Amino acid sequence: MATTRTSRTRKTRTPAVTPARAARTIRASAQKAFEAGVQAASGVRQSAVGAFDALVKQGAALESRSRRAAMAKAGKARDAACARAEEARARTVEAVSHLEKVFEQRVSKAIASLGVPTVRDVRALSRQVAELQASVDRLHRARARAAAR
Repeated sequence: MATTRTSRTRKTRTPAVTPARAARTIRASAQKAFEAGVQAASGVRQSAVGAFDALVKQGAALESRSRRAAMAKAGKARDAACARAEEARARTVEAVSHLEKVFEQRVSKAIASLGVPTVRDVRALSRQVAELQASVDRLHRARARAAAR
């Protein structure tokens, strides 16, 4: 019979796992995980605060630009409205002046057709009366001088 050589397998020695050692290992792993979580949360918090601050700055800049743009547009709209109002006022004044002239002409025609004297006629008559009064006064003085002689 032939002899066969059997190979010996080496047994590696694994340290004995005790409950106390397992608990320390788990505690150490949990501590490392907790510290990693705290560091991650701190990083996230810092990133969030930084992002929030950046967003606030961007919002303030956008508000400022929007406000300036709105004020510029409002100023232009106000100027345009004022210009239109001034145009309308000028046209209204012109129309009222024209209506006054037309009214005066029609009233003058109506008064003339009724035979009522105009202001010019009254002034001319007042001048004539004043001249006649002056002439009468001269005549009275002349008669008074003649009678006194």
